[in-house]
Amino acid sequence: MKIEWIGHACFRIAADDGTVVITDPYDPTVGIDMLPLEADVITMSHEHHDHNETQMIKGSPVILRGGEGAERGGMRITAHASYHDDVQGAKRGPNYIYVFECGGQKVVHMGDQGCMPDEAIIEAIRGADVMMIPAGGTYTVDAAGAKAIVEAAQPRCVIPMHVKTRRCGYPIAAVHAFLEAMGVPSLPPVQALPCGAQGVVLLAPKADKLW
Repeated sequence: MKIEWIGHACFRIAADDGTVVITDPYDPTVGIDMLPLEADVITMSHEHHDHNETQMIKGSPVILRGGEGAERGGMRITAHASYHDDVQGAKRGPNYIYVFECGGQKVVHMGDQGCMPDEAIIEAIRGADVMMIPAGGTYTVDAAGAKAIVEAAQPRCVIPMHVKTRRCGYPIAAVHAFLEAMGVPSLPPVQALPCGAQGVVLLAPKADKLW
């Protein structure tokens, strides 16, 4: 399995059998160009415009929204209902955490998680091989909140997302606060991640040229 960060909360997850999933495709208001991508499956953590721009994806993908799951190729996709804020969705509505299982590996995309998940969700995502987690604050958990979730769920590898990059105008924090909280302030970015890495991994967004 190979994981690439396109930008914001959008990732390209490619299984060894060729199945491709795109998570949370965004619209131009994010300020980061959306690359032309093809997919077999699109997952959306919620219905905000910076996470549900399915028209940007080529092909005839299966679109999963509202907590829908699916099986495609050798990949099993499930969703767990949570919240986009810390008041049970009263401010920003629901958020769905997606779990991708393939070839004995488990990848968790936290979407726009806005609070500590309940214990049932923590149990479902515990010990993931890879977790993508928002860390920019304002609309999601901040660096401290993301660290608390990581400590509770104990993933083998963590990729921060939904953070401010050079061309993203949203009032969210850059990745540095999360890296400092996790004890890796000078971590260099890489272009892609093969499953099997451990610790915190900083991916360079493919659709944004500079941090």
